[in-house]
Amino acid sequence: MKHGLLNLLIFLVIAISNCSCSSSHPAPTPANQTEYNISNTHINKLTTPIQLIGVNALHVFSGGGHDLNSWNLDITREFVGNVKETPLTGYPIKDANGAYLYSLQNLADSNRVNHRITILCAFGWDGTSSTLFTGQRPTQVTWWNDFKTKLGQWAFQFKDQPDVWLEVWNEPYRYDRADGYTDDTWNSDMTELLNIVRSTGNNNIVLIPCAEQGQDESVLNNKGVSFLSGKSNVLFDIHAYEKWLLSTPVNVGNRLKQLKQNNLPVLFGETAPMNAGTLMNPQFFLDSVYQRGLSVCAWVWKYDGTDTDALLNQNGLPNNLNNNNWGDIYKELASRTRRP
Repeated sequence: MKHGLLNLLIFLVIAISNCSCSSSHPAPTPANQTEYNISNTHINKLTTPIQLIGVNALHVFSGGGHDLNSWNLDITREFVGNVKETPLTGYPIKDANGAYLYSLQNLADSNRVNHRITILCAFGWDGTSSTLFTGQRPTQVTWWNDFKTKLGQWAFQFKDQPDVWLEVWNEPYRYDRADGYTDDTWNSDMTELLNIVRSTGNNNIVLIPCAEQGQDESVLNNKGVSFLSGKSNVLFDIHAYEKWLLSTPVNVGNRLKQLKQNNLPVLFGETAPMNAGTLMNPQFFLDSVYQRGLSVCAWVWKYDGTDTDALLNQNGLPNNLNNNNWGDIYKELASRTRRP
């Protein structure tokens, strides 16, 4: 009997000790219970391939994202135009330009509540047109070192939130390569940026843009396989404007086929009917992407009927004004059954 009581006491001490240890760790958040990863050309949720239909959004200026629910959207690529001042956490702040900016964690939390994945993308350094990232060679901008510090802070903040993906730069390098661009330049710059993210312990999916302000996928076909060697959870971002939408359906199909043959995982992070003053029709491109199970984000979720690329008018209805019925085209796409 004494031995039985002693064994019982030992068991209770061990049990209490184990409880104490486990209680010192925070309970997992909903995001920690779902892992997203890249396998070959697929985006996976755990081990199941998924297709994502989403939009580019401006929630940094407004917070929240529940209004996307009515369009059945899976993912939002969030515009961060003032990397320098946008807070990681906490309350909204008023920046040097007079704009109110919500924290990046606020954006992620809002999207998570609505069961959406968040892509955080750096579009501009200080909220002014002179420091937009598009068309820039990363290492040649004056804020290069400061940006790398910020990217590391982003990566550390979200390393345990696998539904938050980081895109390391928006639309690098000039569209005409007149800045001295080479594919080796891309490889060096993107490797450095990816390494900053990984050095923080962040193993979430990271988006790597391609060349010529995001539209040229040839660098992926030339360098993508070697870039991926020894790396994991990398997703390449291609932007589909005139270099895609003004091409023929046969050409687009062949280009998509080549990307798949090269085993390159891609997401089309932007597409819209207007770019560089040219009106285009994205319908055949979207159909081609959808049929292949690829993921895509439209530009842009905005309530403005005067903006050709805005998906909504000021009343919240699909914007179809002088834009080849862009609002209805994309809303219909988002309503389709996903087919990865």
